[in-house]
Amino acid sequence: MEDEDNDQINRLQRLSMSNDRSAACCGNESVPETGSTDIREQGCHRMDGIPSPNQANQKAPCGRALPEAVLTTKQLFQYWNTKNKKVKPIRLLFEIPETRTVKEQGSRYVVYKVVVIKSGTYDANQAYIERRYSDFEKLHRNILRNFKEEVEEITFPKKIMAGNFLPGKISERKLAIRDYLAQLYAIKDIRFSDEFIEFFFLPEVQEGYGCLRSGQYTRALKGLLNVLSLQEKLCMHRQETLVLTLSAIGLCCRDLGHIEDAYEFCEKAGLILHDFSCHRYYYPLITIQVALGNELGRNMQHLQDRLIKMEELHGNQSSQPSLKELVVQEYIQAG
Repeated sequence: MEDEDNDQINRLQRLSMSNDRSAACCGNESVPETGSTDIREQGCHRMDGIPSPNQANQKAPCGRALPEAVLTTKQLFQYWNTKNKKVKPIRLLFEIPETRTVKEQGSRYVVYKVVVIKSGTYDANQAYIERRYSDFEKLHRNILRNFKEEVEEITFPKKIMAGNFLPGKISERKLAIRDYLAQLYAIKDIRFSDEFIEFFFLPEVQEGYGCLRSGQYTRALKGLLNVLSLQEKLCMHRQETLVLTLSAIGLCCRDLGHIEDAYEFCEKAGLILHDFSCHRYYYPLITIQVALGNELGRNMQHLQDRLIKMEELHGNQSSQPSLKELVVQEYIQAG
């Protein structure tokens, strides 16, 4: 268990907000994939009296992205802010390298492992999902409800009435499903739709949060790291989604005793919310960052000043729920 825990933590530096993302360099031209973010749509505004990095004279490094360790806090925020505002279209490939046959409760079905790969560059974070044919059928039905005209020329792999488990039939279906996903992804409106995006991570994120709620932090961390890699590929424009996942991973790291990693993930979530002090995660994230930073012996005066400023603007915040109290309420499955 401890070895598995350590192996997963070693992956942290390779997974979250990796420096080789397409929009990493502020000197390159980039095209926004969406007009607004879900956080802005909530009506959040910058906290008065606290400057944003855009007001700073010092610019984030252009050209090749520098490692985070050599950036000041101001540069680091400016660097991630540039990425979040200017996201270059990421082209993805969907590969199905393997399948497995499952027998349970008198039934048998094939599970397809779908690996999501960022094309055009070496992708060290090849996140994956596992789905059965009925899951793809459900995706297709959901897509048809809102995008019937867009997919009228896309053929969904038909149900096989006999020989479902023959190696040849399984290979044919693997190729058909792969092509089907690629065709859906090629349509921009579908690529950004809830139906398509949530197909790739909702079951995994629900499982990860369930493990977190039950105290299975190592298992939760493993699953949520995979979820974060999927979200970075599929929905970088959904800042709210990234904040939730980064916060949950930060809590897992903290409760496993990995304080440095916990601080870094909470810091990244906090940087996304830098201009949105009304967000329900803002105050708890800053609070936990201060606690973690103090434990690491870091100077946290700049964040303590932000907490003081919030109390001056909005009154006593002591009644605010903790970050963990917020996180455990997310993604609760009905019934």
